[in-house]
This record gives sequence, C-alpha cells and structure tokens, in this order.
Amino acid sequence: MKRLLSAFALAAVLPFSLSAQAQTAKDEPVTIGFFSHLSGNFAEYGTSFKNAVELYLDEVRAAGGIEGRPVTLIVEDDRNSPQEAATVARKIAGTPSVVLAIGSWSTTASMAAAPILSEAHIPQISPTSSHPDFSKQSDYVFRQNNTDDILAQYNADTIQKKLGARTVVIPYSQDDWGVYTAKATAEAIEKEGGKVLLLESVQPGSREFRPLISKIKSLAPEGVFMALPYQEASIFIRQLRQAGIDVPVGGGIPLTSPKFIELAGPAAEGAVLHTIFSAQDPEAKRQAFTKAYQDKYGKLPDQFSALAYDAAAVGVGAIRRVIQSGKPLTGEAVREELINGPAYEGVTGVTKYDANGDVRKDPTFIIVRDGQFQLF
Repeated sequence: MKRLLSAFALAAVLPFSLSAQAQTAKDEPVTIGFFSHLSGNFAEYGTSFKNAVELYLDEVRAAGGIEGRPVTLIVEDDRNSPQEAATVARKIAGTPSVVLAIGSWSTTASMAAAPILSEAHIPQISPTSSHPDFSKQSDYVFRQNNTDDILAQYNADTIQKKLGARTVVIPYSQDDWGVYTAKATAEAIEKEGGKVLLLESVQPGSREFRPLISKIKSLAPEGVFMALPYQEASIFIRQLRQAGIDVPVGGGIPLTSPKFIELAGPAAEGAVLHTIFSAQDPEAKRQAFTKAYQDKYGKLPDQFSALAYDAAAVGVGAIRRVIQSGKPLTGEAVREELINGPAYEGVTGVTKYDANGDVRKDPTFIIVRDGQFQLF
C-alpha cells in the first residue's frame, strides 16, 4: 500500500516537475559572443559589425526573443590583433551557455580565435574573413562573404570590364589579405588578357606614397587597382590625383566603407568598387534594413554592417531550429543546423554554406559619384 501511494504521489508531482524544468529552460537566455576591432585603426569596420548585430538582436527581442527565450550578447574588442583575438576567444569560450560567436573582421584575427572556439565546440561566423585558409581551420568555422579567389575575379572585372583598363598597377597592403588579394587579382587580370605593370606592397599605417606614385607615373598604366584598407587608400588616391594622374581607379571590398569617401574627399570621385550590398539597391529587404539602420544610427549601412546583420540572422535561425527541435541547445547542435539548414535570403544575397562553411554571392558594382556611393 505504501509503495502504491508513493507511486501515485510521484505521478502527481512529475507533471509539475517537468513543467518547472520546461519553464526554467524557456527562461534561460541564449548567449551569443561577438568580437571585432572596436578601437584603433579601421575601427569603423568593427563598429559597423557591432551596430548591425545589435540592430538584428533588438528586432529579435522586440518579437519576443528566440522561441520566447531572451538573448544576451557579449561584446569584445580584439583591436584587429591576433593575440587579442585569441584572448577574447578564450573569454567567450569560458562563458557558460555561449552557443555562437560572430567575428572577426580580418582573416588574421578570425584565424587566431578559431582553434579556441572550435575546441569549445562553439560555431564561429566571420562576416568578412575572405582568405581561403580561414574555413580550413575546423568544422566549426563559417564565413558570410566570398573567398579571395572569387573576389579576385570580381576585382579583375572591376578594372578591366567596368573601367576598361588593360594595363594596371596594384598597390597592396602588406598583410595576409593584401598579399593574397594582389597575387590572385594580378593572375585574374592577366588570364583575361590584361597586363600588371607593377605589384607594390604598402606597410599598414603608411602615409607617404609619392615614391610609389612616381613609379606609377613612369609606367603610364591605364588603371590602378587599390588592394588597400580605407585609411591608406584614401591618402594614396589623394596623392595620386595631386600628382596629376587621372587614370581610372578601382578598389577592393574594404573601400566600400563610407569612411573611404569621407577621408579621400573629392579624390575618390569616379572610383569603382564591387560589393554584395548597396544601400541604393531598391530591393525591398535591403531597403527595410537600410531604413532601420539609418533610423537607429543616423547613417547609411555599408557592406560590412550588412554582412554582420546576415551573420546574426543566420546564426539566430540555426539556434531557433535547435530549440524548436526539442534538442538541448549546444554549440554542437547549432553547428549542425548551420551546415545542414536551409538557404537564407538576406540583405547580402543567399547564404547557403557548403561543406567547408563557405558561400558564394554575386557582386554589385558601385561608383563614387557626387560624394556618395551610387549603383554603377
């Protein structure tokens, strides 16, 4: 009889116990880590990232969270340093309940963080890491933009097909991204019948380009392609124009930041770039994002904010599917949903990861005209 009463008591209590556990799980916040450079050189890129991720998560919170669960964002500044990126990755990995990390801007910083996050089984989505080696780090690494070998062809199309230059010089940043981009772009140009007259490296932080510009003037190229970040590129193009060199100029994706126009001023007029997001694009989803971003931050979004916005959307979508499935919410489960989940139609095009965590997106060409980016 006592055993029978105990069984009835357990049966009565069990539903309440399970209900309490379900309620506890529903109340637990979903924690996402974010890291990029928010100070120092090129902080504008990191700020664009952070703004966009926070905008997307604000929209998620306004809609009731992720399947009713609140969302917490951990924000870390990696200062575009591999050492600092490793430090903040350890901090994110050591925070209980983190199931996704978004970051960083550069391939160098992203690759420094990747082994630490992968060991902790936390999937990492970099909005902009483009070096092909990034996605070779582990099965937990994903990217939102094209790899540099794909971008190199878009670079060649910019200078050859859009600007009509057959002979080209390429100043490039002396870092992982710049070295690979310059070499791959030169190969793509020459494959299409063009000729690269000069490949010249530029040390990060350089401000004096007149010796290089003298070389360029003596070579008389039909065009210049800048594989440089906005800070160096803005100084270079001002000095190029001051030297009376008026040939067409194209540039890579780092120059799609409005900061390039701000720093270069009138010298940027006529520069042609390629992007996978333009605030001038009339497509409805892109215009809705542009308006929301401008309303919140008082300025137009750029390609970097758009990529980070889509990274957050894809990551949250994977988290949502795990919760809906009833499985425990873990980094491993989120990783499985990222690689096996459906294609996502975002503001930078379609995100569908291949087996390596890579994507392919079509370019849009833009030109600097009247002090702003316009569709080419």
